[in-house]
Amino acid sequence: MIINIQPRKTRRTVVAQDSDLIVNIDLLVDSESRLKSIKKELNDLNNRKDDMHPYWGSSQIADVMGDFVDNWEKYREKMLETVENVGKLVTSTIDGFTGLDADLAKELRKAGKKK
Repeated sequence: MIINIQPRKTRRTVVAQDSDLIVNIDLLVDSESRLKSIKKELNDLNNRKDDMHPYWGSSQIADVMGDFVDNWEKYREKMLETVENVGKLVTSTIDGFTGLDADLAKELRKAGKKK
């Protein structure tokens, strides 16, 4: 199998004609960054119920809004967990492919010196 790792910090796509796998590291790094931003935003939304309670008006509206916020909190936690898990997978992918690329480049340099 031939793997083509597209280098970081370049938007030019260079693809070997016989590549079996193409990995766009820039896209993965960008995804990792965006997932971190989403995680931060979801964390920052924690405990807003008490901050908003005075603005809801009547006790009936406050009760309904309290139920809504409690429900939102459950789903926010699930989303946060999912974002964290996907972030870990993306980071592992980046580390794995960049490490593999470095190892393959090292082996190619060794093979070139033997010629």
